[in-house]
Amino acid sequence: MIHGSGEVLAKLLFRKDEEHETIVEYAASASEVGILVWSLLASKDYNDAESLLLGELDRNFDFEVYDTGWEFFYALEKMSDEELFNHGYSREQIWEGERRLVAILMDKCGLRE
Repeated sequence: MIHGSGEVLAKLLFRKDEEHETIVEYAASASEVGILVWSLLASKDYNDAESLLLGELDRNFDFEVYDTGWEFFYALEKMSDEELFNHGYSREQIWEGERRLVAILMDKCGLRE
């Protein structure tokens, strides 16, 4: 399981072995988050991509990352139920992710649901 964007970056860019425990403090830029999310989507790691995306938005809200979130969930919506299921994901997770995007934005704007 991927625990943070620094570890994701190390894994993808430096082929870091997950067996070695390293603490990496790193605030990813919006473009780096987007690259990581799309890389994880391409490798069919939908859950890791969602965790990275929503975690980054919770930590460091950015409208560019927020837009990436909507594009990410839209890309998942276009997939078949079978494709999603084969990679440990579901339509319900898409809808829940979209609800979380709205909740994060409302929270950042000081609005309540």
